[in-house]
Amino acid sequence: MSQTLFIVDGYNVLHALFPGIARDELFARRDWLTDRLADHVALLDAAAVLVFDGAGPVSTSSHPISGAPVEVCFAGGRFTADTLIARRIAEQPPDVAIVVVSADAEVQRTAARAGVRRMTPRELGAALAHGPDDDAAAQALDSARDSTRMPSRLEDKVDPETLRRLEDLRRKPR
Repeated sequence: MSQTLFIVDGYNVLHALFPGIARDELFARRDWLTDRLADHVALLDAAAVLVFDGAGPVSTSSHPISGAPVEVCFAGGRFTADTLIARRIAEQPPDVAIVVVSADAEVQRTAARAGVRRMTPRELGAALAHGPDDDAAAQALDSARDSTRMPSRLEDKVDPETLRRLEDLRRKPR
């Protein structure tokens, strides 16, 4: 049986889940995301690498979360989070099932070229908010497992309320 490894674009996920978030709260939410992700992957018997862009460090830093199958990485020097994600994908042995979580188009293309599964930040957010026993979270994860498409449809990029309003406008008689 292969292990599943989630490689998560941390700030990308936080910006998708908390649009317009202030910088100081963004930093506080890193811990929230780390904790939620640790719980989530532990329940799935999986592991995760949570990657953030660093703010000017000379080199990349990485540290495991004690008691959890999660490693937190901060890109630094000449490396961006996108670069670290691509390297982590390439470093994995063939028996590791990789799930890349990002809405970034370049990260999605890298994942697609590598043939790994992709998940949007909203899909991960649903899974983190509801837990693995919730039907909606399970459905989001199940559909992401076999996904080979990039999120390019409108419904992949807007929140449900905006999508509903757009549908109402489309159906409105002229």
